[in-house]
Amino acid sequence: MSQKILEVKDLVVEFNTDRGKITAVNGVTFDVHKGRSIGIVGESGSGKSVSALAIMRLIPNPPGRIAGGTIKFNGENLPDIQMDEMRRVRGNKIAMIFQEPMTSLNPVFTVGNQIEEVLELHQTELSPKERKEKTIDMLRLVGIPSPEQRVKEYPHQLSGGMRQRVMIAIALSCEPDILIADEPTTALDVTIQAQILELMNKLQRELGMGIIMITHDLGVVAETCDEVAVMYCGQIVERADVDTLFKYPKHPYTKGLMESIPAFDSTSGKKKEKLTTIEGMVPSLFDLPAGCNFYNRCVSASDRCRESEPKLSPVEGSHEVSCFNPLSL
Repeated sequence: MSQKILEVKDLVVEFNTDRGKITAVNGVTFDVHKGRSIGIVGESGSGKSVSALAIMRLIPNPPGRIAGGTIKFNGENLPDIQMDEMRRVRGNKIAMIFQEPMTSLNPVFTVGNQIEEVLELHQTELSPKERKEKTIDMLRLVGIPSPEQRVKEYPHQLSGGMRQRVMIAIALSCEPDILIADEPTTALDVTIQAQILELMNKLQRELGMGIIMITHDLGVVAETCDEVAVMYCGQIVERADVDTLFKYPKHPYTKGLMESIPAFDSTSGKKKEKLTTIEGMVPSLFDLPAGCNFYNRCVSASDRCRESEPKLSPVEGSHEVSCFNPLSL
């Protein structure tokens, strides 16, 4: 196993609202290793992005706060360090690609200005000329044609795929140890999506980064990740290496997610069968059930599920599931 560079253990994130306090992330635990990728998947509102923002210490306080757990980066607990030191880590050692590049990029500065700003902040030894040269090199690295020209352009002059590549260039400009990619291919067509994912895999091989891939798309996870953690209502309900999870899902929620993926017959090009749906709705964080959060939607639920909350436990090797009645396949 490669070197462990990030260890998230029993992470709890709370928010105070007009209706009271809610726990958006409840006891999340996972590791990130050098040169390896972990995918965090789940429906919208499951706590994926909040977990990432907690690692970066970008949870707005108030109303939110990290209420428990540890986030150890190279042995140092990030919630305990001073904010000035965290700013030196953020963007330099741990970088993040956000969901929507058009709102993440500043519309009044050129893309070159925005990459140079990161270099000026974190790589103070570089001269202005060296920063400009590295900015052009970064745009070339992420596959943007004519980087000498593009460096002078504004975000609105670029396509969605180009803007996402600029976001990746900004994130990678300081060669971080960890890259957090929050829905990096949202709103991109499938061709550009494939190019972005291949680019991230290529850069990971070259730079040896650990990657946290946050997505609701299991296809993205299958293509890019070594390990998968499935989240539901702020908790990890199943975790395994990517091959094991896709072949032998143990949690009914994981199986439901997989069955909702469209399948096509490669010979006829037609859908093989009607999609399976997960009945019911995700419970409100204001009114979670007493037992398992998935109880009301689960086809395998028992009385024990209604009364007690299952814990993430090993089922075989490194495969873990939070379920009293794990599936046997």
